[in-house]
Amino acid sequence: MAPARTQSARPAPDSYESHFEHTALFEFSTVINSSLDPQFIFSHILLTIMGKMLATKGLAAIEKASHEFSVEMVKGFPREFVGQMVHVRKLPRSMMDVRKMNSTRYPCAKFFKKIGVRMVLPMFIADKPIGFLAFGERFSKKKLQTREITYLRSLANISATAIEKSRTVEQVQHINRKLDRKIQELNTLFDLSKEYGSLLDAEKLIRLLVFSLLGQIGVNRYIICLRQGSDVRIAASKIDGALPQAELLKTLFKLKTTSLVENLSMPVVQNARDVLVDLKMALVVPMSLQGENKGLMILGEKLSNQPFVETEFEFLSSLANLAIISLENARLFKEAIEKQRMEDELMIAREIQKGLLPNVLPTLKGIDIAATNISSKQVGGDYYDVIPAGAHRYVLAIGDVSGKGTPAALLMASIQASIRALVPLNLSLSELTGRVNDLMCENTGGSKFVTFFWGFVDTEAMTLNYVNAGHNYPYLIHADGSIRRLDKGGMILGIMKTSTPYEEETVQLRAGDLLFLFTDGVSEAMSRESVEYGEERIEALLKSDGGSSAQDIVDLFHKDILRHAGGAQQSDDITMMVIKRE
Repeated sequence: MAPARTQSARPAPDSYESHFEHTALFEFSTVINSSLDPQFIFSHILLTIMGKMLATKGLAAIEKASHEFSVEMVKGFPREFVGQMVHVRKLPRSMMDVRKMNSTRYPCAKFFKKIGVRMVLPMFIADKPIGFLAFGERFSKKKLQTREITYLRSLANISATAIEKSRTVEQVQHINRKLDRKIQELNTLFDLSKEYGSLLDAEKLIRLLVFSLLGQIGVNRYIICLRQGSDVRIAASKIDGALPQAELLKTLFKLKTTSLVENLSMPVVQNARDVLVDLKMALVVPMSLQGENKGLMILGEKLSNQPFVETEFEFLSSLANLAIISLENARLFKEAIEKQRMEDELMIAREIQKGLLPNVLPTLKGIDIAATNISSKQVGGDYYDVIPAGAHRYVLAIGDVSGKGTPAALLMASIQASIRALVPLNLSLSELTGRVNDLMCENTGGSKFVTFFWGFVDTEAMTLNYVNAGHNYPYLIHADGSIRRLDKGGMILGIMKTSTPYEEETVQLRAGDLLFLFTDGVSEAMSRESVEYGEERIEALLKSDGGSSAQDIVDLFHKDILRHAGGAQQSDDITMMVIKRE
């Protein structure tokens, strides 16, 4: 009997097909996950599933926003579908025949039917919709079997993972590109900050800003304007046509952020926008410092003809702010230098003024004399002097030059020199005053003047021969309490050459008489309430303390003026001289 023949084992049809499908899924996953190119992934997905379904048309869409899907690729459908947005309020969880979709539950069914979609295959990762695949009628028109649907859903799930991975990598690459760009911008700003920080010249800073705009942005037109108080100054420009008026540009200082010219919509900048459009300007960049616009960069189109994009706004704002900070520092540095120069000048003037005043007053026989000069912060031209002029004769002088600072101090030095040079000529006081006036007019051209009082005291005859050239009238307080003002003289010195002789007068100094000379720094000393000290108060104080020594009276006035001022800043020099007949 022949031995029984054995048959080789054959796999069951279901097992073989399942093995084939698993292998195909593995290969499909390997292929689409090997690429990060979205177009390749979409193309491979559509071709694979269309081949499996024997469909002639297919499209792939991915979610761009909530319920909004963008068609990324089509096969067989019209090319104009690409880029079209499809609103899908609810995406089915499994593959569905469009003809069986309830249009109430799935409003998108009407759209699918309209464009010829037969089957919709959603793509999810967990509960998150990624997109969907849509296909036209099957070539065989056969109904898909359960196994086929399961296989297609597996393809869709693998596709969703590949698409999401591609999108994630693309987002990471985009972020990396932005970071690279930001790093480059920061490096550029850092390098520019060193350049700006090394400059304290406004013109050089503006040139550096222009070079930065040309090199980093590549603009072909620009206007850089700076605010100066309430005015606007155009610091640099390159445009085709006439420059806009400063008043027009001033309206743009209301802008708080970098803005495209075409987007300027505030009514207040309407006219400026129209002018800038005509000049082909594209962007306005405020130059802000501590929240206040100090300048503007108005830029034309780029040489590349590419429009300005949002990512460039921040760089330009940083560049503008860096430039305005440097310009402000340059301005403050210049002001500091000027302030130091003025302080140096005031110091020189104080030294000159100090040198004009006598260190020690001479002793006058039978006369008690005291004087003081209290300088304000600003150097003025107050002056007093007591000069020996021969046997028992002395010159008393007090004056106030118009203006302040070194010019006033120098002019008073010139007056003092003139007096000391002319007194020995033994001319009358009227003639001497005329000569001093004429010398001043020649030297100053009538642009400066001096109020001046001077006279000769004779300690033997106890007389005072004086001329008052427009100065505050001194007080002569007699021992009996009567008062008179010494007002004889003429015009102030330096206005015009002498045409009418100065009038002089001689007064007798009796025992107990008191002469009070002062400048307007005394009578016009201000309180915190802007009330002047006044001559009435001077007169009242002189009457009340006539019995004190000359120095006591000077000290008394000083204290009373301080009491009146109440801490208000002294605005002018205070100069007093007291002469008392013993």
